[in-house]
Amino acid sequence: MHGSGIACTFLGKLDAALRKRLEPLLDPVSLRTDQVLITPDQPIEHVTFLRSGLATISCLGAGRQTSVALVGPDSFAGHCLMLARERSIRQTQMQISGTGYRMRAAHIKRMADEEPAFKVALLHCVDDLMQQFAEAAFANAQLTVEARLARLLLMVADRLDSSDLRLTHDRIALMLGCRRAGVTMSLHLLEGEHAIRATRAHIRLLDRARLRDLAGASYHGAGRERCEPIIQAPVAAESAQR
Repeated sequence: MHGSGIACTFLGKLDAALRKRLEPLLDPVSLRTDQVLITPDQPIEHVTFLRSGLATISCLGAGRQTSVALVGPDSFAGHCLMLARERSIRQTQMQISGTGYRMRAAHIKRMADEEPAFKVALLHCVDDLMQQFAEAAFANAQLTVEARLARLLLMVADRLDSSDLRLTHDRIALMLGCRRAGVTMSLHLLEGEHAIRATRAHIRLLDRARLRDLAGASYHGAGRERCEPIIQAPVAAESAQR
């Protein structure tokens, strides 16, 4: 788990001693675009910690899908296990290829019980997803496709830690649950406001402030504490002060 790029990942923010305990339980994996990490209504056998790339949690129905949350290197796929559920009704699927680590469901539950700091970090990710679900519901009900696109671009940029995004119109339409023509028109509108520059399969964010204005209350940024190390669990901290 060493090397560049891990510092702001979920695993990278854990205490070094905790990471050392986790290492034997982690299997490195390559994650391809469209790979399904969590299948709806199937037992969750593994969770996946992304080191790079991006996945979405989506609602499926009537032959269509709409993304309701993003899973990047600051989080993990398989959050239902932390809510005492063995299955998810949502699909988690890679949208941008990357790499990561896989851990058996039984191992993550055992380690969460044994290591309070690990459990706290996992629950922070679950809370971040809950906020994303709420913000997605607001965006889908109240905002135009242009504003929803602005929100999505900001969220992807946050999780990839880059203003240069490799996304096709078709991929964005899939993530937003709208028609490709709507994405194309919205990209043109954002370009007209000098908020982005879009070329084939590539979008560069130029004016994040303008994108934030468009997204409004549906966007509050990535987890503020995602890059801060979790040194010790609250219980351990209290004991040390006595």
